[in-house]
Amino acid sequence: MTDEINPLPQTTAAPPGGGVAWPGHSHWGADALERALRAAGPRLRQPLVVTDPLVWRAVGPTVQAALGAVPGLSWQVYDGVVPNPTLAQVREALHTARHLGCGSLIAVGGGSAIDVAKVVLAGLAGGLEVEELQAPRGLAWLAAPATPQDALLLAVPTTSGTGSESSSAALIQGDDGRKHLYRSLRTRPAIVALQPSLTLGLPPRPTAHGGFDAVLHALGSWVNTDPSPVGKALALHALRICLPALPAVLSQPDSLQARADMQMGAYLAGVAIGLNKVDAVHGLCTPLEARMHLTHAEVLAPVFSVVARHTVQTHARPYADAARALGMANTGDALRDALALIEAVEALAGLGGIATRFADLRLSAHEAGELATQALQSASTPLNPRPLAHEDIRSLYLQMAHPGVSP
Repeated sequence: MTDEINPLPQTTAAPPGGGVAWPGHSHWGADALERALRAAGPRLRQPLVVTDPLVWRAVGPTVQAALGAVPGLSWQVYDGVVPNPTLAQVREALHTARHLGCGSLIAVGGGSAIDVAKVVLAGLAGGLEVEELQAPRGLAWLAAPATPQDALLLAVPTTSGTGSESSSAALIQGDDGRKHLYRSLRTRPAIVALQPSLTLGLPPRPTAHGGFDAVLHALGSWVNTDPSPVGKALALHALRICLPALPAVLSQPDSLQARADMQMGAYLAGVAIGLNKVDAVHGLCTPLEARMHLTHAEVLAPVFSVVARHTVQTHARPYADAARALGMANTGDALRDALALIEAVEALAGLGGIATRFADLRLSAHEAGELATQALQSASTPLNPRPLAHEDIRSLYLQMAHPGVSP
């Protein structure tokens, strides 16, 4: 009788499942580095500090003072990282770590330093050469679960943007000139120190560029089709922090509160993309970066403008939902609200001096097709709210190019 009144629901396909592997211990605030070093304990064995010369000149004294306060600790420094690092720096840093008997790593800097340290850690802990990391043995090591016995990586970000301190991915330019992705929970930093004072010396241009990247990490993680509820919540909160924090830090570069907000927003966006990935904006950005002498943000902004505007013509809802949740627009028209958010992000790029159109990108139809093939290899491109086939992507690349491209 009960079943007749309240019949059991029809059997349907189960919703997609998932899980969360939260990043390691994170410390934020004025004494974050000191607390992070204490948390590392005996796992901090003869660390190699991986950094770049400009960063080390600016924050090296502060970092060395904190390291010097750890009883019995000795460390070495590799400061050969360059922007858009290549495998050459990874090989050099790995050789240094092995030669000096280093058993752990401390990455001090932006995404470049942290990415190099991640790949060095894989080689060091896995007993692998750089070339083996994309061979079966290396891929097996990268895919294995993290263990307490793995070598320690402590990340000390001095920029707010890439989120590399909280993600499992590293982008390194290969010997072929293309960027290669190395992803592993075993190389994600086990400890993170978010100390806003260490970002005070960052000039306006990299501050703006890094902050814009963080905004698009959060937005891409929010709008894409990956269903992870934790990633979605973090992405939206990161947007809520970053959108006001970036203008604040640009107008008040000495404000520790603005720096702290931007640093936390970038960190949370990094966690979100570790859970959800991003969308086609980053998927289409990476192939272009291999052929253009521009920063990541300078490629990202024009790609965003074209891809996002194309996407919302048929799939405006996730953009509109964000605009409404953030109190930016609520007209009841999804496309109008979505465009309000896109225009706000484009205005944020302009505030940071980042153009939303390429000045001199020239592509033939054939070249655009080659780029489209590469973009489809990204794990994030298929997650775009509006599905993109090869021909769609080729057309989008041609829209980004300077008028008068060859056929």
